[in-house]
Amino acid sequence: MTESISRQMSDDERLRRFGYEPKLDRSMGLWSSFAISISCMCVTAGVFTTYAYAMGKVGPVFVWTWVVVAIGQILVGLVLAELASRMPISGYAYQWASRLTNSHYGWFVGWLGLMAFIPGFTGLNYGLAGILLPKLGIEASAVTLSVAAGIATLTQLVINVAGVRIASRINTTVAFAVEITLSVLMTLILLVVGFFTNKQHDLSYLTHHSSGSTSYLTALMLSSLLAMWVLTGFEGAADLAEETKLPSSFVPKAVMRSLYFAVVVGFFMIVGLTINNPGGLNDGDPATILEHALGSFGGTVFEVIAMIALYAGGLANMAAASRLMFSLGRDKMLPASHLLGEVSPRTKVPAATLVVVSVISLLLVGVGMFSTDAMARIVGMAALGYYGVYALTILAVILAAVGGRLPNAEGADVFTLGASARVVRIAALVWTVVVVAALIIPADNHPSAQTAGIFLLLAVVWYFAYLRGKLNTRQAGVPDHVTE
Repeated sequence: MTESISRQMSDDERLRRFGYEPKLDRSMGLWSSFAISISCMCVTAGVFTTYAYAMGKVGPVFVWTWVVVAIGQILVGLVLAELASRMPISGYAYQWASRLTNSHYGWFVGWLGLMAFIPGFTGLNYGLAGILLPKLGIEASAVTLSVAAGIATLTQLVINVAGVRIASRINTTVAFAVEITLSVLMTLILLVVGFFTNKQHDLSYLTHHSSGSTSYLTALMLSSLLAMWVLTGFEGAADLAEETKLPSSFVPKAVMRSLYFAVVVGFFMIVGLTINNPGGLNDGDPATILEHALGSFGGTVFEVIAMIALYAGGLANMAAASRLMFSLGRDKMLPASHLLGEVSPRTKVPAATLVVVSVISLLLVGVGMFSTDAMARIVGMAALGYYGVYALTILAVILAAVGGRLPNAEGADVFTLGASARVVRIAALVWTVVVVAALIIPADNHPSAQTAGIFLLLAVVWYFAYLRGKLNTRQAGVPDHVTE
């Protein structure tokens, strides 16, 4: 008990040196931190809900885009893990970018983070609704999907408001029971069935392609969106750093271990689905494939796993979004910051920001009632938010390193890139710029890019109308680092 209290005092004292008084409930350990990132990534559900899109664009060869994206994302993860070790603060990339450059720059990074996490959990709830409604015998129309997604959002709000201990226990249980145990087991069964007991194709099938009227390169790039979408959110643990014990050690481990897990399991999952595909080159409905390979019972089990993972993913991403908004609020970067920067004295969670991010999500859901491509727009906007954050954050790290402004890593068990830091950072930046281009340039992605553009326009208007002056007079922005 004495060691635990001493450790928390050390964690809290370090936070005070960054200029903040500890307010959140620091109760999460390594496993809980890992579970948050696993749930934010939501690999099982992400594959299940986007597989048909990727398969339909270019055929079985799309599975190899996973490897390319995985390499790029591991580079990104290494850079973010090092930052999480050096600056374990809620608000993650907003805090990092602000402290490495300035709060003007950090504002846009933080806004992009909100554009990642809020549409992110909204998209997961849409995915949950898309699987659940047919199981309940309800037609999946734009209205019914929106209503079901809205109900999921409200229940997740209630759980998150109840406290981080409850939410982390749910995520921990789901991460172990669903993402780690059941998803791995079901993936292994898919591989055994596909390659041995009910063989449909050999390995050469994974090189077949059919891009239809779209150019092969464009189709391949579009199909890579599955991996680009699924292999994001691993930094969710960093956004709850102020609620994690020994964050400089635990958070980087959670970030990288969750990413490695998703890379390996996700790859074999899409290979298992593809090798069991009974349809044509561009047919890839996961439910049909699973029922064909595992029977109706096995297919239903996999769908239940996906639904549980989707719900837990929405829960975790809502928590991450609220902590980012809380961090912006306490630095007076948002309207009504005096409310958004506060923590409930009873549950030790930022209840106001949880309500606000939920309301924004419900507004997106409401728009979805009148849009036939709501899910695609929301997912695309979230993906742009994630990779925009990655690119701007990594650029800030490179500039800070050149200028000698990187904070020192403190403690005996911190994460550092050492001599390879410069190469890893530059390679990660190049990768993220390529992905942002892939998310914007193809005509199929223009609707998502337009929606993201509107969201970014709000940030520009608020910055020039109000925030810029407050930042210039130091009435807003991150506080100075306290060295004594």
